[in-house]
Amino acid sequence: MLISSSPSRFVLSLALVGAGACAQDRAPVAREARAAQPPVETRTPVVQVANVAPLPAELPVVTPQGDTGTTHRVTPKLPVLTDAEQQIADGVVFAPRMTERFLAASRKKRLLVDIGRVDIAKLDAEQLATLRRVSARTGPFAGVTHLRVRGSWGEETDSIVGYDVWNGRAVAVLAASPGADSLLKKNASLIAVATRAVSTDSLEVPPAPVKQASATTSAPVKQAGAAIAPPPPVCIRDSIAPQMQTRVTTVRDSLQRWVTDSLRSPFIRFAKAATVRGEAALGCFGGWRAVVVVTSRTPGFEWNEERTLLVAPDGKVQTARLRDLRLRAHESLLAFDADGDGVDELSTRGLATRMGAQSILKLDPATRRFARFASGFAWESR
Repeated sequence: MLISSSPSRFVLSLALVGAGACAQDRAPVAREARAAQPPVETRTPVVQVANVAPLPAELPVVTPQGDTGTTHRVTPKLPVLTDAEQQIADGVVFAPRMTERFLAASRKKRLLVDIGRVDIAKLDAEQLATLRRVSARTGPFAGVTHLRVRGSWGEETDSIVGYDVWNGRAVAVLAASPGADSLLKKNASLIAVATRAVSTDSLEVPPAPVKQASATTSAPVKQAGAAIAPPPPVCIRDSIAPQMQTRVTTVRDSLQRWVTDSLRSPFIRFAKAATVRGEAALGCFGGWRAVVVVTSRTPGFEWNEERTLLVAPDGKVQTARLRDLRLRAHESLLAFDADGDGVDELSTRGLATRMGAQSILKLDPATRRFARFASGFAWESR
């Protein structure tokens, strides 16, 4: 018995066969129609640009203009060291070459400039000679022959005559002027700030152009009858009134008594071991003529407090602060102008836990804070 398929399937089959036959009949006709059509030209649109000059064969080189006279120093490449010199150089940490200010001080009747730390415990004669060569070739003063020195005795330009080691520090030895040399022979304590003396420092920088005020933005003209503020009094360092010296001594003793009575450690053993020390330095600190520093501390710096006062010419006092990084106590105060701006800096012997250094602090008159200006000849105890 035959089983007939459903009508829907039969109709679908007939439709597929008819579609295939129609497609075969239309294919040749479509090919003939495309061949009879003319070819179409494809054109790229052209954008016309007016007044454009052709590029030259070689572009002009534009030289960048310089700034307003700032000296740019190209960092030279470090010279190649021998094996013996490299072994010594690995044990020396020099100050970075971008350092601008170095501390100079008198040591054993010589004027020395601190340039780095020596981590080698003992040096024989051959190693010391090698270290001197390394300091001259790779130290911060490589290629520098003269230094400008501003110290407590004055200002001078000294030449570098050699390099040496002093108390674990790499130092440059200076040829002091006759005036400074006479002080060195008397074992005077000299402190100074040394900077590189380059030939470009003597060049004159042209003054900045003066802008002419326009008619619409003209500066106001002061009236003839307007009062003009008198200039600040000139500070003469060599003339100190006896009353000023007495006033500074009184302020120091008063602050020392207040620190002794008010600033005490909460621990009994630290309070008993603490010592109070007060010092003062006379100088030109802007609107003040003296600075007083009183410190209370234990020998091991388990407890430490420090207070600072500025004394004006009329005897009035104002509080100040000393910011010297890790150094927390200061003594052996000395005032001198280390940068030539007319305001004295404060030279101190800073102390901290198992360490210390000679540092010079600069006063900011607006905030009445002393910040580090230069430092050197650091030491550590183990």
